This record gives sequence, structure tokens and C-alpha cells, in this order.
Amino acid sequence: MKAKEVTLLTGFLGAGKTTILNAMIAGKKDTRFAIIENEIGEESIDAGLIIKGEDDIMELNNGCLCCTLNDNLYDLLNSLWERRDSWDHLIIEATGIADPANIAHPFLTSDQVKRGFQLKRVICIVDAELIEDQLKERPEAIQQIAFSDIILLNKVEQVSAAYVTEVQAVLKTINPFAETLIGTQQDFQIRKMFARERFANFYSNPKPVVTPKGVFSLSNHTDETRTIIASSSSHHRHEHSDIETILLKYKESMDIQELEYRMMVFLIAQSANVYRVKGIIYSHEFQSRIVLQTVGKSLAITIGETWLPDEIRETKIVVIGKKLKVYGFDKMFRTCLYPDQLNPLI
Repeated sequence: MKAKEVTLLTGFLGAGKTTILNAMIAGKKDTRFAIIENEIGEESIDAGLIIKGEDDIMELNNGCLCCTLNDNLYDLLNSLWERRDSWDHLIIEATGIADPANIAHPFLTSDQVKRGFQLKRVICIVDAELIEDQLKERPEAIQQIAFSDIILLNKVEQVSAAYVTEVQAVLKTINPFAETLIGTQQDFQIRKMFARERFANFYSNPKPVVTPKGVFSLSNHTDETRTIIASSSSHHRHEHSDIETILLKYKESMDIQELEYRMMVFLIAQSANVYRVKGIIYSHEFQSRIVLQTVGKSLAITIGETWLPDEIRETKIVVIGKKLKVYGFDKMFRTCLYPDQLNPLI
């Protein structure tokens, strides 16, 4: 049984998700889509496209299926699975105020769902003109960007090229592993978005990033009286909700069971200001990378790609949130290293 591919489409209210969704349908004519709409009080798929209905599943005039998520996602997935021969790829369009982690949760944590559905990518549509204010005022916008694998910067025609460059830099500070694409009315980058899969950038080697609070890294000394390496942001006039991004690296092997335990305790007791934790973990017990990610208040730990023979094996963990305590996170993760390996890697 081959799992069906899933794309989660997110973005704040008015970002242009409906336009992009219709462009996806039009641009990939050889793909039969099933579409789940998680919208509140609005019609995402143009009403004129709908030609008939059967239960909660509607057929569109191009052969796609469409349904609305009102109650139980599991029931809807079961209904679509029963019709799996009539469609190729599932797109879930989230409401503009949704935390995409809640929708992605079953695809990342339920073995039963993962057998039938494989979450390939999370795409966030960003309104270039409004995103600065949204980041100041709406935590949902931060959550959507932090959880995404691909960010499409939309409506760029309404701002200057210099401002687009500034917004790209801000988005990179929030989610250094996401790929940011520029969408225009002539080209919404549909092919590039579908060519990109989860963690495609995550296996690269990111550097500590500039955040509104500065560049956060760690020295070999972890005494909290020492100064964190920091420099002011080149985009200092953007004050977006005190968002910070911490990148931690360790060359030593990690105990996965200890890591799981520490992360579960953290999520239950201390994660109020954390939007996202995402990491590639090196453990000598496995020949593959271990992928760590938080999904709301839940934790997903899965097997990733196999380490190449000549590849540097190291752990890389990104934490995105507000008022982050860099040394607290370092202390937590260092307790997961094997006892003879306690020095962090800069």
C-alpha cells in the first residue's frame, strides 16, 4: 500500500491562499487533487467549479475532489482513503488563523495515518505588504511561518524590491530552514513548491542567524555570567514580537531516549513561549539521522535519511520563540549527551 502525498497550505487571513490553491489546480493538470478546506465562513474553491456533491465530498469540474473540515479529520481521511483510486495528491487548506501544527499532528504522530498519508510539505503564503504588522500583532502568523518548509512571499508587486529583500531576511530569522520563494501574478512558483519536500533544506549546514535580539551562539564556556556572542540586527527597525531563533550544534552522540524524556517534560511544563523546536539528531546507535520536531504540545521523533560515509555527523537543533533562555536550552540538550561527551559545538 503506497501512502498518498499530502501538502498543507497555510497563511494568515488575506495572504492569498485561495488564489494559490486555484493556481496549483490549474498548473498541475495531470494531478488529480483531493482538497480539504479548513475555512471559516468563506468559500475557498470557486463555487463555479463545483459540479456535484456526494456526502461530504464534492467533485470539481476538473476531476478534483473537495471537502470541508468541520468535525473529525480522521473521519474525513477515512472517507478519502476509500476513494483513493480517484485522486493522487491531498491538499489541505488551513484557515487563516489556524496553527498548522494542529492539522499536521496526525500526519506526524499517528502511525496509522502515516501508513496511508505522507506529509510532503507545509507551504506558508505570506502577504508582503502586511506581514510586518501581522508579526507584531498576531502570534498565529509567527506559528504559521515557523512550522513551514516553504514560504511563498505573495503580493510583492505592492511593495518595493528593497522591502521584499528586507522581508526575506526577517522570514529567514524566524525559520532558517525554510525555503523562501517570490510569487508574482505571472508565476506563483507552483513547480518549485511541489519539487521541494520536507527537510530538503534541513540537511544543510545553517549558521547562527541574525534575529531581532542579535546573533545567538554558544561559546565553550556555559557559565551564564559570560556574554553571549551577539550583534545587532541589520533590520533593527523591524520589531516583530521579540521573535528569537537559537541554533544549537553538538558533535557528540545523543541518547535518544533521554532526549525524548527531557523534551516531553519541557513541552508539558516550560514551552509557553516556544513556537517550534526542530532538529536533526546524531546518535551513534543509529546509521540514520533522527528527526526531532515539536507539533504543538506533542513531540515527533522519526528516522531520517542515512548518514553518508564521509559526512560530518552532528546534531543541529533550532528553537523559535520569544524570551528564549539560550543557556537553559543548552543545559537541557547537554544532559542528553552521553556522559563522556559534554562540550557543545559552536
